[in-house]
Amino acid sequence: MADSPKADLWKAVKHPHTRPWLAVVGEVPATFLAHTVWGSSPLAAIGMTVASAALTGATWFGSEGTRAPRRIHATLSTAVGTTYLTVATFTDPLGATQLSWLAMGGAVAAASWTIRKAMRVNVDPKTADSAAAETGVLVKAIGNAKVALRGKPVVEPNKVTAPLQLAAGQVTSDELGNRIKHIAGELGVSPNSIRIVPDPDRADQVTLVVVPKDELKTSTVWPGPSSPGGSITDPIHIGIYEDGQEAVLWFPFDEKTKRNGTHFLAAGMNGSAKSTGISVAMVEVLTKTDAVVWAVDPSKGQQTFAPFLPHLDWVEMTEAGGNEMIDALSQVITARADTLGRHGYKNWTPQAHDQLGMPFMVVWIEEAAKFFRNGTEMEGLVMEARSAGISVIISLQRPSATSMPTDVREQLGGVLCFGVKGSTTADMALPDDVRDAGARPEAWENRKPGYAYLVAPGVDEERYATPLRTYLIDDDQIRGTLAVIPRTPVDPVTAAAAGDAYANRTRYDADTALTSTDSPRQETTIMSKDDTEQAEKALLEKQVDREIDAAVGNDPDDDGYVPDVDAEQEIAPPAETWSFGQAETPVPDQTPEAGMEALMAMLADFRAEEREFIAPKDFGPYGKGSRIGRSRSWVSMALGDLSDAGIHLQETDQAGVYRLLYPELAEV
Repeated sequence: MADSPKADLWKAVKHPHTRPWLAVVGEVPATFLAHTVWGSSPLAAIGMTVASAALTGATWFGSEGTRAPRRIHATLSTAVGTTYLTVATFTDPLGATQLSWLAMGGAVAAASWTIRKAMRVNVDPKTADSAAAETGVLVKAIGNAKVALRGKPVVEPNKVTAPLQLAAGQVTSDELGNRIKHIAGELGVSPNSIRIVPDPDRADQVTLVVVPKDELKTSTVWPGPSSPGGSITDPIHIGIYEDGQEAVLWFPFDEKTKRNGTHFLAAGMNGSAKSTGISVAMVEVLTKTDAVVWAVDPSKGQQTFAPFLPHLDWVEMTEAGGNEMIDALSQVITARADTLGRHGYKNWTPQAHDQLGMPFMVVWIEEAAKFFRNGTEMEGLVMEARSAGISVIISLQRPSATSMPTDVREQLGGVLCFGVKGSTTADMALPDDVRDAGARPEAWENRKPGYAYLVAPGVDEERYATPLRTYLIDDDQIRGTLAVIPRTPVDPVTAAAAGDAYANRTRYDADTALTSTDSPRQETTIMSKDDTEQAEKALLEKQVDREIDAAVGNDPDDDGYVPDVDAEQEIAPPAETWSFGQAETPVPDQTPEAGMEALMAMLADFRAEEREFIAPKDFGPYGKGSRIGRSRSWVSMALGDLSDAGIHLQETDQAGVYRLLYPELAEV
């Protein structure tokens, strides 16, 4: 039966290529029947005209989502067919002219659809599966069908979000992140406009986010404090993300969400607007009624702090003064934690301020690398301060091992990373998963001041690799805002624990920010070299005395807790002497200033030799009697400091190796 002429004819009639021709032939009986029923009715003519237009419009809107040529073809065919039906109905459906139009126009319309269907290629199922596996845009960058779309991409203004399925066992989200430059090249966009967001529940699924246009090119002027008179537990607004959302962070612990309190690392090369970005956050902090700020900047001093001076509870602008503050903080932490604990507080909360008058503290340390390189210890500070209601911001240019101890870096739960010099520095500043997701601060360097990445508790992890730009703020805005905000006093427990260094601190008048009341520390801003050495010596002696008091005590006959020790008693000689083989420790015989002068002289010698690269080994031998008179570790830290300045040295991809620069002196 299937091979009979009747069956073949029926199959031919149903064939897709036959349908357009049947529609043309069907116009003849349709127009004849319509003419017989409605040919003399003006209302029917109006109704068919409106119906023809409606059907044509429905065809256009119904074909949305198809390709443009197919949509236009279908709409025109509908318009021509309904127009002929209307005209022939109300003229002469069997007239020679009408039938001629139908024959020629209908044949062209039917043939065009036949040709369109004939030109369609039937894809082999296996080939179709392979083509579906490939995204069509990542084939060159990824290759071998390792990535497939697992859903329809979401297209928004200046943002495309594509959910991707990774081929099992062939590619990971980390590997995909390492191919961002290749993906950017294939898509024709900047590497900074692409991010890979891993799925926290599925290792084989990621989201590709592409933001082709940089919406952060224009700085956003600081709009003013977000919640003046509020609490430090409120969000701290610092800038704008590339999608227009506000960037916020938090300092203290939160009882409701169990968000951890945190310290922050602020990293960025000179000119990246790192200090300006932190200033925005500090203005926000100082507008809260339950927070105070202590600040240190031994390098730029009033360039950073000038508009803040009347409003900072304690500010130091010398290294000696900064060491006194850091030394005092160890006592402050203990006293505050003990007081909070005795009143039932495991962490600082606004209720602790209401009950005890103890404000939250933010300690802002600028140019922290100078302290670390000169031996200042902050490990205890960052390890113990959070529960006592203290957050520390450590700001430096390059968080390398020579600039900051690893133990300190591990305790900094938040990162505000501005533009940095090179991928090595970026790897030091940002977590690996954020780097894999597409964070590239080295692409900015200092050409885009204020651009940054924010990684911190409370911030949506999907935004870790999203660029933001901190608000643009000036000194007049800072002064004008803080002038109307009452200064929050520090509590008696904190003040007493900070000791004489806090009591004798320099205080600044709100009307004349660059002057202060009489104080023994007034001249520290213009200390001579000898004065600085004497201050450092006094500070060291004070620290030694404090450690001795902590170990021995000063009341041996009262409470029985501290052992009786006669300070004048001679130490008994050892009963037995042990001798161990030890490496000889170099003893420096020059001051740091003299050592730096010798190092700069050696750099001049290397330039005379037209050297291109140098390393610490080129400055040996080290220690006493050598040309520099300092240890090898001191030389390494000094070279790192010079590379951060970017005048004499420039870091390379090889750790510990620097490119020697040849600066030209300006003519006098």
